[in-house]
Amino acid sequence: MKKLRPRQAGKIKNIIIIILAGVIVLESIAFAATSLLSKPSSSEKHEADIELNLSFEGVGNEIGSIVTDLAGNITENGIKPEDITGIVKKVVYSDLIVNTIMSMAYPLLFQVLTNLDMMDFATNIDLYPTGPLYSEKIAGTSYTCCDKDGARKPLTEVLNSVGTDWTYMDSTVTWTDTDGTELTTTLWNSIKWGVSDKESFYKAMADMSAGLRGVLEICVQSKERTVNINVVDFLLNTDAIPINLDAAKIYNSSEKSGYETCLFTLFGALGLRAGEYPSASEVISYTDLGDIWKAILEPVLLAIDKAAKDPVNALTSMLINFAAIIENGKLCESMRSLKMDGDFHELATAVMGFEDGEIYNLGNSLIEIIGKIGLDISGSFNQLLDGLLKLITKSEAADMPDMDMAKLMSCGTATALSDGSTYYVADPQKTIDFLIEYAINEKIIESVLNLTPLKGTPEASTIVSSVGQSKEGLTTIAKTLVGLLLKKLNEITA
Repeated sequence: MKKLRPRQAGKIKNIIIIILAGVIVLESIAFAATSLLSKPSSSEKHEADIELNLSFEGVGNEIGSIVTDLAGNITENGIKPEDITGIVKKVVYSDLIVNTIMSMAYPLLFQVLTNLDMMDFATNIDLYPTGPLYSEKIAGTSYTCCDKDGARKPLTEVLNSVGTDWTYMDSTVTWTDTDGTELTTTLWNSIKWGVSDKESFYKAMADMSAGLRGVLEICVQSKERTVNINVVDFLLNTDAIPINLDAAKIYNSSEKSGYETCLFTLFGALGLRAGEYPSASEVISYTDLGDIWKAILEPVLLAIDKAAKDPVNALTSMLINFAAIIENGKLCESMRSLKMDGDFHELATAVMGFEDGEIYNLGNSLIEIIGKIGLDISGSFNQLLDGLLKLITKSEAADMPDMDMAKLMSCGTATALSDGSTYYVADPQKTIDFLIEYAINEKIIESVLNLTPLKGTPEASTIVSSVGQSKEGLTTIAKTLVGLLLKKLNEITA
């Protein structure tokens, strides 16, 4: 057998790292974007659904461009693990990510408060859901944005034109970037925040979310807000007589902060340990919104860095742990700690119809949003795999064979962590052998072929049939080759 040269093995390792980095960064972006979005839980009073109009085209194009550049720069010596982290940071630390999150958060925030009949209380809980209200929060900043006429103006000026209709920002405009490139984008993606590095990114994220402070502080940090109103002004629309009333206390009734309950679960599944991310008490003390975003995103980047140095062990362990928190429901349970509750004065209850209890749940919103994309994380891991296949193939008839979850879990050793949770340390060879046995399946091969020009051809049928007839031999060959590859990679990286 021809010996695998170190540099060849290095290239294969780099491919593994690139795939891992891409998956994690997309998951982190998705979580960061959707964790700000919410809709009321089902009730007789608030039944209206929030329609999602999500587009990740800009993010996809940016990532695609970076990956293309990366592929062109890979040499015989490959790339170093730290290069992968640099690539991921180039995607994350960008104007585009700030704009993507903003373009989803503010329109949905406006709809949520409208559905909850709480627009009059918005500023009392540090929420500024309209263009003009948010514009006041970033007055004096130098950010710019293209307007419908194609002219670049101060962002605050464009926001004032938005008024209460955020669809204004969905308008497309053609403009020329600083490098001379002509771009046609929505007004959202024409916003210039001046992001060039980590520091400027978190400064932009802080300013972008200035109108969302209440969401971050109540749901993530579990801080409280008191809604104080002038009763006469509220009832008679005149402030001639100042009679103030604490109408409501808005808070998070979860036993622990949303950050600790939700984010710790995600960090644990990524293989991070206490000390590798900010403590709950530290995050609760933050007053700078940029620091809250750092607490959410920087641990994910650290996980990518760690995985880049040991991709095989990291990937296999992540798979088992992610499958575990889907199967036992812990992922959804932890997400539901991101919520807002209300204790209302009897006058607010009598006049406005509010009732004590949960106002809305960000975790449920996140689960619903992911579900609308086509991925059900509230059921079994096999259901999630089915949804993923349907999403990729764009076929409702697509169906993945069920994965034996007990067998997958047996590929790892369960260890108890200090917070009481369980973490699985995978046996890489055993896990990969399991995945090979699972993957060499006629249904999966057919689904893969359906993504190629071979779809529906006699050749595709022949390949699927051959796999079925030769499954045992193909499995043995694959296990042997992958085993040799892992052995060589371990020798090289030892």
